[in-house]
Amino acid sequence: MMAKTYENFMVYELESTGEKVKLNLTEEEFRANNGQNVLDSNQVLVIVKEDLRRIYIWTGVNSHVRKKFIASRIAAELQNDLVSKAHFHRCKIISVDQGDEPDEFTKAFGLTPIEVPKFIERDSEEFKQIHANIIKEVAEISDKKVHRWSGAPPTIDGVIESPVIGKEVDKKISDKTKQITTPIKPPIPTIPNTLDSSPKINNKHLIEKIVNSEVPANYKRQNLIIGNFQLYGAATKTAKVFGEEVEETVWEPVSSIPKGTIELTDRTIRLYTNSSSRKIEGIEILQKLDAPKLVEKVNEKKEELDYNSWTVSNLKLFCKKNNISVPSSYRKAQIIELILKGPPQESIDNWIDYNKWTVKQLKDYCTENNIELLASYRKADLIKLVKEHQK
Repeated sequence: MMAKTYENFMVYELESTGEKVKLNLTEEEFRANNGQNVLDSNQVLVIVKEDLRRIYIWTGVNSHVRKKFIASRIAAELQNDLVSKAHFHRCKIISVDQGDEPDEFTKAFGLTPIEVPKFIERDSEEFKQIHANIIKEVAEISDKKVHRWSGAPPTIDGVIESPVIGKEVDKKISDKTKQITTPIKPPIPTIPNTLDSSPKINNKHLIEKIVNSEVPANYKRQNLIIGNFQLYGAATKTAKVFGEEVEETVWEPVSSIPKGTIELTDRTIRLYTNSSSRKIEGIEILQKLDAPKLVEKVNEKKEELDYNSWTVSNLKLFCKKNNISVPSSYRKAQIIELILKGPPQESIDNWIDYNKWTVKQLKDYCTENNIELLASYRKADLIKLVKEHQK
């Protein structure tokens, strides 16, 4: 059987037989003519728009009641198939009635509301004529005999257990004799026990399924719990292939488990379910990894920067943003050394003692720090401004 192809945009037309027919059209073709080429008042459509995570059930005003009931079931089946088989997002099912379309529906496809078509009465001749073919199809299907498998369901391993039915013995009764004898009872057919019809879990297949799934960032897979609470752990095995040692991770049952209660504080649990049996088949335990230290990365990045390729303006701007005081007399090499190693101890006192600065150094400092100066200011006035700015 060929696998179904699911797309981000799909339109299904519903038959009265309970089947859905996928329409071969694009979203642009659906929008054409304000959607009137597809939206028929006698039809019920199931429209999938995965990018909006929506499944719309569009119901025409003159659609058959049977189709409306079928639409809800078809939409629910599509919702499950898109998640489990196509790995799409889980879409929300929304009902849309013709003539009462919500703004969400019209905006999603760029449609404009139109006048509602005339509603045809159910008892009218026009309605009966439109739905004559539908009623005929339903009648023909109801007369057909449907053959179903009545035996035990197949298991996951592909083994089918056929029920053993005993052959009934023909019982002959003679009219000539009046002697009453114990009648021979036919053997009772043996019917397999179908109360517990849940398929057996293939541990190896399930482990491969879990291990092949992607682990979230900053987590590592620690343990698995499969089937009847069987705990599995990762074992590393080394083998020689053409003289080279190759490591392989194998998941094996854990033989010894700590007694008492085990608390999982920094663990994340993921469940793996079987949609057919509606049971949890496996549990995955993920351990969170320690986040790398950001300080070390910052230091490494700082050391990797090539300050020699920077201009003097960029170096001074970097120092200003990082609160590094740069004397105006410093050249490029001195600024780079100041960034990497910090100011020399003997020069710190010189920076603080502004009396040792020249008038030009004091004016440059005021200009860099947007300190307003007057032409009449002398050196003493400049030192006073700088000290007040430092406070």
